[in-house]
Amino acid sequence: MRPETEARIRNVQKFGKNGRQFCVLAGALFGITLFVSWATILAGPRISGGRIRLGALYSVPADQLTTVELKVWVFLMVTAVLGVLAWMLLHLYRLFRHLEAGSIYTKQNVYHLRQVALLSMAYAAIQLILPPASYMLAEIGFIDAAAVAIVTSGRDAPLWGYPIAGFISASLVLLASWIMDVGREISDDAEAMRREADLVI
Repeated sequence: MRPETEARIRNVQKFGKNGRQFCVLAGALFGITLFVSWATILAGPRISGGRIRLGALYSVPADQLTTVELKVWVFLMVTAVLGVLAWMLLHLYRLFRHLEAGSIYTKQNVYHLRQVALLSMAYAAIQLILPPASYMLAEIGFIDAAAVAIVTSGRDAPLWGYPIAGFISASLVLLASWIMDVGREISDDAEAMRREADLVI
């Protein structure tokens, strides 16, 4: 193996190590965020000033979480969103761990990269589904419509472009996983042909 190639592999391993450590830190922050979110939902009106987003359009002030139905809906929503993100982070952690070990073009890495793309699509889909689902639940009276506020300005303004951007980003990652899989197959075929040629010689 050429020295330049070895240096590049070492850089990939270093990148994998840093990425794995970042995932560990992000996982801890996700755990804290989930715990704080659950505590805020369960505490309900005893906590003021907080606001929980229901997708890109609606939000619920923490001091308006007064009904069981609204708490259940917000609890499920927060758990689903953070659950998808945590699952995505787990696949990233495993991907970086393989890179740290020097395994680059492998089936496992293709699988983890593909799962990250699919989970990114799922997260974008959740962002699209939450607003109409919240609106429907408010219309049928399952949740208190008065507690659900339409976000129109400031830092909580609707992120209309985010779900679309999420789908685009996920599609690019999915494309990268497909290209990586093709490159892996070509590399495996070339290695098999080289071994066959060595045996013939």
